[in-house]
Amino acid sequence: MNKLFLATSISMSIMLVSCGDKPSEEIAENVTAEAPKDTTPITVNEETKFKFDFAIANIPSPVGSINEISGWGVDYNNTLLVDAKKQLAASSEFSKALALGVFNIDMSYAMVNNKGEDVLKYMKTVVTTSDALGLKSAVDQMVGKRAEKNLSNKDSLLKILDEIFVKSDSYLRTNERVYTASSVFAGSWVESLYLTCKITEGVKDAAVKEKAYKHLWDQRFYLKNLTDLLNDYKDKKECVALNDELKKIHTEIDAIKDPKDLKDANFKTISEKIYALRASIVK
Repeated sequence: MNKLFLATSISMSIMLVSCGDKPSEEIAENVTAEAPKDTTPITVNEETKFKFDFAIANIPSPVGSINEISGWGVDYNNTLLVDAKKQLAASSEFSKALALGVFNIDMSYAMVNNKGEDVLKYMKTVVTTSDALGLKSAVDQMVGKRAEKNLSNKDSLLKILDEIFVKSDSYLRTNERVYTASSVFAGSWVESLYLTCKITEGVKDAAVKEKAYKHLWDQRFYLKNLTDLLNDYKDKKECVALNDELKKIHTEIDAIKDPKDLKDANFKTISEKIYALRASIVK
């Protein structure tokens, strides 16, 4: 399937859905070919695959987290996001995978706020970044098939983002692919934490602010699961460096034994660590 053809078809369908239109006819007209099948031999280590599946099953979706906090009453602010046209300093496969995770979350943020124009921009960037990783055929396969079945609502689109690399057994055929999927997921979580903190800064209502602080406090459970997953890649220096920073964030949140004890000063120091880590990814 032609890359630009697929990207334009999927992007336009998402933009139409985000704007509240019904895209069924447009998708049926634009998507006419089957996505290519992945013929990569399955050589994944079963223990590695099991650990990955276990970790992912016990970590809530970062896309779902963005969907939840969209209801806090804070206005959409696309200046918080990475410029969709920015060429990130992603020289390694690991950093490209992190970037893909970041862009997925930025696109989710635009999507849950019904900002079709921004969704279109980020979908194009997701396709381009996937291509740079050599994963374009996997995106074609996972996204293209769903488009052919006619996406008709935002929840379906968010589910597709969740399943890109992370929840697709058909993609996780080798240990390196499991590592790439883990890296994409880690990038998604960093961006999700970043947006959680930035959106919380804009909360004025005391009750909503308390809810936002508890949401951040709850992340200690999931950050532990994420760092445990990344612990399996001690031979990957970049991953170890990222995991060390995630562990520092986890330690600081975990030291607070009750969400009511998370005060403004705690929020400030935790969020600063998250902002610094995110800045190191999107520089």
